[in-house]
Amino acid sequence: MRTAYLRELSFHTPESFGRALHVDADEALRYIELLCAHGVLKLRTGNEGKEYDASYDVNVHGSYQLVYVGLVLVDDLCIVAYPKYLPGASPGNPGTDTLLVMRQVFRVLRKIEGSYSGIAAVSEEGMRANDRLALMLMLLEHYGEYGVYSNYVRTLADNGPGDISWERTIASNLPFMSRERPVYMDYKTVESDRDAADFVTRLHRAVLTECSRFMQESGLASLLTLDEVWLSDAKVEDFGDADLVSYRLERERGLQFVTWKQEIIDLLLRYVGEDDSTVRKDAPLCLGTSSFYHVWEETCKVAFDDALDKRLCDFDLELVAPFDRMGTAKLIDIIPRPQWTIPSVGGEEGCSEVATLIPDAVSLRHNGDGGNVFAILDAKYYTPKLGTNVRGVPGVESVTKQFLYQAAYRDFVLAHGYSRVINAFLVPSAGDVIEHVGRVRFPGVIAAEEEPFSNVVELYSLPARRVFEAYLAGESLDNDELLVITGGPNVLE
Repeated sequence: MRTAYLRELSFHTPESFGRALHVDADEALRYIELLCAHGVLKLRTGNEGKEYDASYDVNVHGSYQLVYVGLVLVDDLCIVAYPKYLPGASPGNPGTDTLLVMRQVFRVLRKIEGSYSGIAAVSEEGMRANDRLALMLMLLEHYGEYGVYSNYVRTLADNGPGDISWERTIASNLPFMSRERPVYMDYKTVESDRDAADFVTRLHRAVLTECSRFMQESGLASLLTLDEVWLSDAKVEDFGDADLVSYRLERERGLQFVTWKQEIIDLLLRYVGEDDSTVRKDAPLCLGTSSFYHVWEETCKVAFDDALDKRLCDFDLELVAPFDRMGTAKLIDIIPRPQWTIPSVGGEEGCSEVATLIPDAVSLRHNGDGGNVFAILDAKYYTPKLGTNVRGVPGVESVTKQFLYQAAYRDFVLAHGYSRVINAFLVPSAGDVIEHVGRVRFPGVIAAEEEPFSNVVELYSLPARRVFEAYLAGESLDNDELLVITGGPNVLE
């Protein structure tokens, strides 16, 4: 299995794509067609730089852009699309750092989706190419949780180590009478042994071995940190044709009442019942996401201990009017909503409630001598470039909304004596420390504020590795790291 590493949002022509994958032009065009059909590549017809959030030095009109993070298997090729914030890697030699990052990325994706198989959805309408990968991952995950499917056979033995069956002992043996009490010199015992010859058990072992072999040969096992599973030398086709195997599985399914065993039988039915005619042999297998920004947002919420969904009564502060009557309300619920009306006779008639502003995260912190801080954080999956040419930065809508979030919490901040409000954009980086990259103002449009409010939105780059570690551990960043942002610069002018 050949492996090629490509950067998310990188641009490719058929020629450059062929060179990156070490294939000829015709093969490159075939790959491009397949990957475009599956949403991995996208044809760009414009040339506006801010649309792409990526560094480029040439006209990108008519180029293909990689809009995916994860991996794609096509034929004997594994394409690994790594996040855009990582430095460029050679397609043939990604380096140790890129491999470690991708292993962590897949662990994060697994936690967000609940399982590896959840990343590649299994269709209930019949097997397609990507469902096959999801199915194999689901079988391996069930094995990791429950082990091999097995049934136990109950047998009777003479004087065995199992539990004594007094009913069978009395019926089968003559007692010896001692002081008018029967004493049995021999007794029947009940033995429970795992039925190693069971058809479903042997089939399950063969299928698991086949799935694990595919993961090892494709390189998925290394990226997903999957252990090798070698349980059988038998091949799945040795158990008979699909109809026969399905019949025996269905018969077992009708006798089985244990939920996890039913699930395994259902998975085996899908695995052996696949109609090869429904799957294109060259169809790519995809494991990843085309919306990695959502991953960054979710992980930042955990890393910064987002308080939006917490009740006001759970905060370590004494609620004052009018919020003292809203103890069971969540912090997000106190944001005002737009009020729509329709003209009516003699005035206006109100409409029902509509959606309102929703920040990515709000962090309430006490920074010792720095006082109480109300931090409004917006996770942005951007790669900003500040200087003579400004690229990859949040747009005017994002900047405006950040100031509106501050205005929405104005009454709450003033009523509870917060000493500072911090507005900040959070972007990922491949570095090891949090960096204050810059800030943005909007003079002449956003009215000037007085303390404790801010007239700027700060821009910080965060080590994505640390944010992901915090998310995987279900913990916030340590206090020193949080203080870099919540105790950082406060420019009011």
